[in-house]
Amino acid sequence: MAKQERQQEWQDRVAQWRASGLSQRAFALEHGFSQKQISYWSRRFASLPPSPGFVPVRVASAGGAGAISLRSAHGWTLILPRDVSASWLAEMMRAL
Repeated sequence: MAKQERQQEWQDRVAQWRASGLSQRAFALEHGFSQKQISYWSRRFASLPPSPGFVPVRVASAGGAGAISLRSAHGWTLILPRDVSASWLAEMMRAL
């Protein structure tokens, strides 16, 4: 797995942990990795400077259902119809 892919995977896991309300230990046990890993990545992402005016998202096809799925590093997912207006989507992203 490439460095960037591993970092994105852990960024997603840290966001899921934060949204879960579980302790690091409980979340790690539930998902099959060590608490040290979630602790390490959590500290690492906390020390990164935020990108001003940018919300990190991944855009992917939502299971071929004719939709666009936007999933943030903070754990939220927004599913939109594939024919959504590009200008509306850009305006919405600026508002985030």
